[in-house]
Amino acid sequence: MSRINIQGTIDNIKSKSNVYTPIVEGIVNSIHAINGKNSKDGKIEVILFREQTLGHEFGKPNVQSIHIKDNGLGFNRENRDSFDTFYSNLKKGIGGKGFGRFMFAKYFGDVYVDSVFRDENGILNCRKFRFGKEYEIIVDEKIEKTNSKDTYSLIKLENLKPIHSFEKNIETISKKLLDKLLIFFVSDTVKCPTIVLREADGSQQIVLNDYLNTSQLITLHGERSFSLKNHQSDTDTEFKIKVFKIYYPGSQKSRISLTGHNREVTETALHKYIPEFEDDFFDENQEGQPKRNYIIKTYVLGDYLDENVSLEREGFDFAKDVPTMYHSITQVEIEQKAAELTKGCFDDDIKTRFESKKQQVQEYVTTSAPWHKSYLNELDISTIPFNPSTEVLESELQKVKFKKEQETKREFRRIFNDPHANGSLANAISKISEIGKSDLAHYVFNRKTILDALGRLLERRDDGKAELERYIHHLIFPMGSDSQKVNYEDHNLWLLDERLVFSEYIASDRKISAKKDALGEPDLIVFDQKASFRNGDNDFSNPLTIFEFKRPKRKDYSEAEDPILQLGKYLKDIRAGKYEMPNGTEPIKINDYTPVYGYVIADLTERMREFADKHQLTISADNDSYFGFHRGYDMYIEVISFRKLLRDAILRNKIFFKKLLLE
Repeated sequence: MSRINIQGTIDNIKSKSNVYTPIVEGIVNSIHAINGKNSKDGKIEVILFREQTLGHEFGKPNVQSIHIKDNGLGFNRENRDSFDTFYSNLKKGIGGKGFGRFMFAKYFGDVYVDSVFRDENGILNCRKFRFGKEYEIIVDEKIEKTNSKDTYSLIKLENLKPIHSFEKNIETISKKLLDKLLIFFVSDTVKCPTIVLREADGSQQIVLNDYLNTSQLITLHGERSFSLKNHQSDTDTEFKIKVFKIYYPGSQKSRISLTGHNREVTETALHKYIPEFEDDFFDENQEGQPKRNYIIKTYVLGDYLDENVSLEREGFDFAKDVPTMYHSITQVEIEQKAAELTKGCFDDDIKTRFESKKQQVQEYVTTSAPWHKSYLNELDISTIPFNPSTEVLESELQKVKFKKEQETKREFRRIFNDPHANGSLANAISKISEIGKSDLAHYVFNRKTILDALGRLLERRDDGKAELERYIHHLIFPMGSDSQKVNYEDHNLWLLDERLVFSEYIASDRKISAKKDALGEPDLIVFDQKASFRNGDNDFSNPLTIFEFKRPKRKDYSEAEDPILQLGKYLKDIRAGKYEMPNGTEPIKINDYTPVYGYVIADLTERMREFADKHQLTISADNDSYFGFHRGYDMYIEVISFRKLLRDAILRNKIFFKKLLLE
């Protein structure tokens, strides 16, 4: 007799199996045995034996062993020899691979067979043996007389290996098994017997068939057929789907399962192809009962699947997504078509969900991202996940924008390389204009958000106090940073003056002083470059702008805390060479001709007005600011209230907000 390295074979099993795989294999073998006997009262019992414990303080004991008993043909000579043959062909016609029984030994320490069969003379005999662990599959075989009235088989899967475990709850185990066996209950080719899962102590049992018949926790919702072109044979390949509603979804999602000989081989989430399948569905019960939620499971059957299922039934020989010279039909192609047909079975629900998603997208663009309006018509909403987050919506719209930008660039290159393509230039320019409008709309929308935030910062907090100066300072320009680290899109200097947006260098509470005796760091200091042209030569002067922020609603200023005086001291130290240029190579150079501007941003309290009057500044017509040229400092100074700062910024941007329907 040939020898086989059983442990080596088990170790080389690379399939995506789990602890339920050997149970499913045993049940399917029992189904085939019962169908081979043509029994009208076929029955399979799956019996759970749990660990022996002294108490149940830790809940129900773990399942340790499982017995599978059926009233099928039994292990007659033919079935026995097939079991003893590696890669047996006995059940090839019904999907047997001659390999599944090795799953018994992969998960259980010991496997025993006890079976009554009819011999060649029709006499009942009992055959017992053990699944070998070394080189022979059948060991310790015995054939005995029996008092049994009929044939049966009992597979004893003993001593589950420690690294594996079943769920403790019998209901959960039953649903796991049913999930893998469901297709047998509605098979066109195999009659499904009664399958019972029970506790060995008789405390509980579940009839799997009742899930479909009595409790109707599973219902067959519909069947469809479809064909795909097989380019190798230039023929149509036929497939069938069976669509189920499952009313105990748990954490599962609706899915598609490809089968081989009624065995589930692969499963894929339905929402991969139709996003609207991501959430559970709901049924209205009769007589005003609560709604029941369910998921959908679609099984795909066909000869193409049966003929190409792998040995271990963990996949198929054909490619997943790219056709090959041997198999032109791919898994993705099959699943895509099955998903479309499943969608047709739930057409009303899917349409409702699609419209809801479409409305969600439009609402996001209207209220949160109006700059994307021009891209809505080009957005493929069908590919967007159901109930998408704002991050997902923004990402999908950005993809459309990027695609348009790339297409426009390619079109421009084509036009410029083709001297006869002038007629297309206007169209390309209009596309660039649309992209530019989108970017501008985004920028304006962000300004509206910043102005709203500034308005809230100027309100009193719940404790009655005003917000701290640093929060407003940070909103305008990040503290402790400079323009070498902060892009112009990421600061909000436009709140102070639109001309500061593209300044040469900006420092915000950042060390630029070179001397220890310098006053400190200005709240905000801006260096700019302006060019004047005279007789064709560029003569550069470098305007300097200093900002000082004070806490909103602050009143308790000492004489030394006069912000105008602080501006003057900063300027004095700069002129004395105590502050360096950003790169630290030389002191800031200013002279009597350097334009210097100083701004104080603060609420115009009585004390602040006293400071402005003391420095002989002029009050504005709206009574919300002071301005003037300070002769002692040679600096133009403005004291601006937070209210005026906010109001003027709103007025400068109001026309843009109206154009975008933001107000």
